[in-house]
Amino acid sequence: MLVYLLNILLIIVWALLFRIGKKTRLKQVLFVSICFLQCFLISAFRYRIGYDYAQYAIGFFKMVVHGFSDMTYEDWEIGYILLNKIVGLFTAQPGAIMVVTSAISLAGPAYLIAKYSKNAFVSVFLYVNFFLFYLDMNFIRQAIAMSIICFAYGFLRDKKFWRFLLFVLIASLFHFTALYMVPVYFVCLLKINSRTILLYLFGLFYYFMLSDGLLNFVLSKFHAEYFGSSFIRQGLHPAYAAFPLFLTLGSVIVSYFIREKTRNLEILLHLTLMMGFWQVVMTKHSLFERFSYYTMIFTVLAVPEFILAFKAQFKVNLKGKYLPDGEENERKLRIVSKTVNRKTGIAVICITTAVTIFAFVHNMYGLIVPPKGAHGVLPYQTRLRIDIPNIDCFFKKQ
Repeated sequence: MLVYLLNILLIIVWALLFRIGKKTRLKQVLFVSICFLQCFLISAFRYRIGYDYAQYAIGFFKMVVHGFSDMTYEDWEIGYILLNKIVGLFTAQPGAIMVVTSAISLAGPAYLIAKYSKNAFVSVFLYVNFFLFYLDMNFIRQAIAMSIICFAYGFLRDKKFWRFLLFVLIASLFHFTALYMVPVYFVCLLKINSRTILLYLFGLFYYFMLSDGLLNFVLSKFHAEYFGSSFIRQGLHPAYAAFPLFLTLGSVIVSYFIREKTRNLEILLHLTLMMGFWQVVMTKHSLFERFSYYTMIFTVLAVPEFILAFKAQFKVNLKGKYLPDGEENERKLRIVSKTVNRKTGIAVICITTAVTIFAFVHNMYGLIVPPKGAHGVLPYQTRLRIDIPNIDCFFKKQ
């Protein structure tokens, strides 16, 4: 656990250092690069970390043995098989595929945050505390698919369907569930209003009523191995959905507060609502946790975007309160501006602090409660034979 806590601590330290001086694009890129380099080192040189580590390591070795003569392996997608075959041309060491997949999995989120985030610290902090980083070390194929989807965000925002579809299809070569993002594109075309929110709620209600029969039908045709499995019969503990639903509810409340919502804001609200939808669904069928992650990755952009929009609207509201008649007396305007900026700053600090604290608590819950931590990331071990102090005993019952 120590390595993950140090990772978070260093992210906070870098954020404080990069706040010195004027904010620039270069500083944001450097900050994100340093933070994701840390994550890459933790992920790339891990050993037996992640519940699926063993099957991917064994699968890599088996695919290397068979070479390009056999382009199938279990039910894995062709893109991931081909990646294993290419890496296998250079080495048969399973650690090599972990290095390569770690780099690919982290590249997309790093690009997404560096290019689009309105607050890089909040975005990176959410990424490492929201189980997204742990997912990269467990659901390897899906993590690669999600990384590819990150590069398509600009096309989703700018309504460039065919380019967006191209990235989704490439992502589906690593995990077929990436195709879920095709209907997401069309849902994001809807305007956000009370009827849209009700549509999500009705969809959730009807899903809970009809899910068992629907799943039995689908799984009788596709992926029969999940039929009757614990992934269908059991859901995840509701505590895992608490923080995502907190963000979803907060986003909805802020959306009603903001009078003029940009296209970017509406898309991010849709993605957050879809994340909340699947987070509730996974409490009944844990299999659908996978769908929530495709939209969860975009909450690292949504939260800073909503905080910024709230700040702008809050300023307008305060100015209307202190200057109801639009008075422009220079002295009074200067005093009001100081008051407005001070109160707005306090409100933003409180919201940002609340989000980061809740995110950290969510992370600690995921590390402490499950025996091996969320996604099986404990106890952390490295292939470099470096002894890292294990402090898990201070948090977990032995």
